Amino acid sequence: MVRKVVELMNRYNACFYEGYINLSSNENPYPPADDVLKVVERSLHLSNRYPNPEYPELKSSISEYLGVDVGEIFLGNGASDCIQNICNTLIDTLDRVTIPMPSYTMYLMFSMLREASIDCRVYPYYRIDVDDLVSMDSKLIFLCSPNNPTGNLVDVREVVESFDGYVVLDEAYVEFSNRSAVKLTDSYENLIILRTFSKFFGLAGLRIGYGVCKDVKVVSALEKVRLPFCINRIAALAGVEAIRCLDYYKKIRDRIVCERERIYREISKLERIEVFPSEANFLLVRVDGLGLADRLREMGIVVRDLTGLIGLEGEHVRISVGRPEENDALLNAL
Repeated sequence: MVRKVVELMNRYNACFYEGYINLSSNENPYPPADDVLKVVERSLHLSNRYPNPEYPELKSSISEYLGVDVGEIFLGNGASDCIQNICNTLIDTLDRVTIPMPSYTMYLMFSMLREASIDCRVYPYYRIDVDDLVSMDSKLIFLCSPNNPTGNLVDVREVVESFDGYVVLDEAYVEFSNRSAVKLTDSYENLIILRTFSKFFGLAGLRIGYGVCKDVKVVSALEKVRLPFCINRIAALAGVEAIRCLDYYKKIRDRIVCERERIYREISKLERIEVFPSEANFLLVRVDGLGLADRLREMGIVVRDLTGLIGLEGEHVRISVGRPEENDALLNAL
């Protein structure tokens, strides 16, 4: 028998349309650095062997990149895998979990699978009332900064200073804002930071997630519950090389941020459409009554339809920042 909680869940709906301009998944529109591609090509012959399950080179590179100890790093097959591992490690049945909404739906999905007591606190456009948030008697709070899909930042210091449980801060998009809270882990052992190579480093197809926590017992437990070879050998080598190519990715980031601001300015001029400022590589747009996602898809452009997402009233879409020519096509369509 399929568990009732699984029957109640909606499958994660990833938009995939071959041959369309895809502005739906918050991917980096530019390819990896040439040196990363060369490492991948040179490593294909190693595909018959498992990687070192401890991933010492990858952890060492992440340690240097973030300025944290190797022993504070845990890994996963993408950030979503890290979220699932956190839920499996820290949440027992009926433990209370607070999830400010609107936000990334995987926090809710994995908490449901643990049969947690879930409090989805709705804060319009993720403008969080910290006093209200920390007043909940929860074991764990999920936060996202910049938040997906609203794009705004969260002052996590206010939360961890006032909350005794675990605070999981998803920083999947933080390199587009340069406002990371990683250094706060030195002061707060209950803070767990999540990161990914999918967005800034443009390695979404290789699935490399990781996190940081000062509490070594939590890190040890998270490393215990993850799959032993959770990151494939080629992906791990690509991740190491990507960090070596940091200057390339910063230039790409600057292009994306410049395009994000251009799209924001142009959409702001349009009637019947409201666009929100963003610190990420996407923009949230309110488009009540326009059926915009369907109309854009008819023109060969795919955006994320967020209508019905908890915490968003009315019709909204999320638009990923593409290359200039893709963004031009979007703006012309609008």
